[in-house]
This record gives sequence, C-alpha cells and structure tokens, in this order.
Amino acid sequence: MNKVDFATALRRTGKMPRLIAELKRRSPSKGTLKEGLPAAQAVELYAPYAAALSILTEPAHFMGSIEDLKEARRLTDLPLLRKDFIVDIKQIDEARAAGANSFLLIVASLSDAELSIFITRGRELGMEPLVEVLTEEELARALRLDIRILGINNRNLHTLEIDMGRSVSLAEKIPGKRRDELVLVAESGYETKEQLLALPHYFDAVLMGTGFMQESDPAAKLREVFG
Repeated sequence: MNKVDFATALRRTGKMPRLIAELKRRSPSKGTLKEGLPAAQAVELYAPYAAALSILTEPAHFMGSIEDLKEARRLTDLPLLRKDFIVDIKQIDEARAAGANSFLLIVASLSDAELSIFITRGRELGMEPLVEVLTEEELARALRLDIRILGINNRNLHTLEIDMGRSVSLAEKIPGKRRDELVLVAESGYETKEQLLALPHYFDAVLMGTGFMQESDPAAKLREVFG
C-alpha cells in the first residue's frame, strides 16, 4: 500500500502554497457542481498541479463514495485525503483499506477524547489526519493535542457563509514556534492566484474544490491559478 507522508507532501517550498485539489461533485452552498464527473477524470485533471487529492466520500450532501477513493488510488501515486464526516474508528480503517494517506477530523464534531483516539489510530495505520478548526475555541482545543496538520476553514459549517479573513486571523493566534512546526492548510473560498499569493508564507497548502468544479472549463482555471 502507498504510505506517502502526507504532512511532508504538503510542506511549502515556493511562492505558492501547495494544492490539495478536491473531487467535489456537489456542494451544500453551491448545489450541483460536476454531477457525474468520474473520479478518473478528476485525477487526470488535477494530477499535473496537485500535491495531494481530497476525495469526498460522503454520499448524501456531496455525491461522493468510498469507491471514488479506491478508483483514485488505482490511478495515481499522489497522496489522498479521505474527506468525510469521520465519527467512527471504522471509517479510518476503511479509509486506509481504500488507499487513503490522510483523513479529515472536524474538531467541532468530535470530543477531545475521540480526536486523540482517531489521531492515534490513523498513525498506527500510517496516516496523518488533517485536523480542521473554525473558531478560536476549536483552535485552542486542537493545539492541546498532538497534531501535525491543521486546517483552518473560512466557511462557517452551520451558516455556510465564508469569511476570507478567518484563516489568517486564527493562524495569527498560534504561537510562532508551534505555527512553524505545523503544516497549515487554508480551506474554502479561494479562487484566484492573487488570493493564494496573499496568504502568509506560513500557510503550506490550500484546499480547493469548488473554485475549479464550478467552472465550465476546470482545466483552464487550474492553468490560470497554478500554471
């Protein structure tokens, strides 16, 4: 099995943050984006530009499936993130069996004990989770844990509204030494090269899906932003 070090793959080395490109057929905020888009086509589209791929496996709201993850694993050596609402340790085992190198943990939906258990289980299987926060309180909780990859979401998961300043404002609250140690990921709302270049250099990566999937020509958008 592919056991790429997900955190190392995301570490920034140049002017632009690394791209975690997302297969996202539907969005609760935007509705249908690319209904019926095969995982194989998304992998082909993203592979030249991405440091990693995010595969949504949640069916009800995002039209994803674990089969998408398996298909992506067959087609690429890029590290893969299982993007889903992880609430059971069985989902972590399932992610690894399908070929994932990482999985999403949303701090708002889990207790500290669950987060610790899930992080430990992931590492036992050779996966480093992406731990996602939205608020200052959630950030404080996450920083008390032994985490390596921290995602800060600009989108309020309850109202679906986006505050494009949230990632930076919360990142500024992380003590400098800890911030340098973490792999920081900015999430949601990014669409232009200018937005990415304006992110502070301590952001290693950006997660983008809707910004490409909403375009009639996603390949042209990818070239525009990352080409």
